[in-house]
Amino acid sequence: MTDKLTEIYDQRYSGGYRKNLVGYEIARWAALEHFIKRVLKIDNIRTVLDYGAGRGLHVELWRKVFPKANLYFCDISSVALKKLVENYPEYESNCVQIKNDYMPFPDTSFDIVISVEVMEHVANLDSYLNDIHRLLKPEGTFIWTTPCGNRFSIEHIFNVITKQVEETNEGYRRWKWEDPTHLRRLTSKEIQGKLEKHGFDKIIFRFRSHFFSFVCTALMRGPLSRLGERMMLLDYFLFRIFPNGASMIGAARKISA
Repeated sequence: MTDKLTEIYDQRYSGGYRKNLVGYEIARWAALEHFIKRVLKIDNIRTVLDYGAGRGLHVELWRKVFPKANLYFCDISSVALKKLVENYPEYESNCVQIKNDYMPFPDTSFDIVISVEVMEHVANLDSYLNDIHRLLKPEGTFIWTTPCGNRFSIEHIFNVITKQVEETNEGYRRWKWEDPTHLRRLTSKEIQGKLEKHGFDKIIFRFRSHFFSFVCTALMRGPLSRLGERMMLLDYFLFRIFPNGASMIGAARKISA
């Protein structure tokens, strides 16, 4: 499965895949900036890894929120990393390809590991979490975003009514219309259980896509697209503590040995 995913993403990144931020991604960027700066309030960060960095859409955000940190990047797609280096040649030596669910950096290398919209894609969720735990320093922080399977978002209600919810081979759920590389849509409770099993604590969540992101998707084309982008921000900034979101941001601390 991992080899198949690598092939899929190499093909996608050979084109214009994820070249620019759009609507909901702009809202996610703003939410991540707030979450890191205002909720986590982490200081003295020296090493940050973007795990699943793609072509580097979030490099400027990491520079902004971690201005003193050395930034590193990894992805399963060598094509994506090549695109990243084309745009940011100063990071060429800091880019490494993930192979066989393993990122070849030494144990306890990073203060922060961030993984934006990766958890739903990985072939083996346990291997992914094991690798992130291994890479973090004791009491280091794992930050992630992923689609959320919690009940009662507008998106969840719509998919229940239209019978678009299906069970995965792992016993999780996903929406039938999602990108086929989305293998699971986890609930916050499921993620918390997984993280505790893999040696994390102090797990916190914030939520997005309660209502406005779902409704405003229709505005993403034409002259109303900018208005739609602004309205999508309201989901996080008004309702971020309410768990009925179709997307989540979270953080957890690696427990000291």
